[in-house]
Amino acid sequence: MKQSTDAASQDPADPATPEPLSLTEAVAGVFATTRQHLAQLLTLLTLEFRYAGLMLGMTLAMALIGALAAFSAWGLMLAAALSGLLALGWSWSLALSSLALANVLLALISLWLMRRALTRIDLESTRRALGLDLPNDPD
Repeated sequence: MKQSTDAASQDPADPATPEPLSLTEAVAGVFATTRQHLAQLLTLLTLEFRYAGLMLGMTLAMALIGALAAFSAWGLMLAAALSGLLALGWSWSLALSSLALANVLLALISLWLMRRALTRIDLESTRRALGLDLPNDPD
């Protein structure tokens, strides 16, 4: 009775019964599936890189617009300061030179802060992890 149920469960006419595969067919199926999976991953990666590139372009455009707006606001603020200094009775040359000096001082402070920040980017932990951490020579 048990043999008849096994034979009935593996009826070749039944469409739900899978055909036994040979080893070469199974390996070929694995390779085909792997190739399709890798192709889909590559397509996904390509699409995500394109999207990231578009977002980078949009970010750069917004940064440019923001920089232009800041430059415009800075110019208007300087014009208002100049107008205020002139209203206080300062001469044109004294008002313009004092605003120019304030701009130069601001630029120097910015450069000093940038240099200080850039010298702190030493990637010490990464160099140590990669074995690139060279000891400081006293020479």
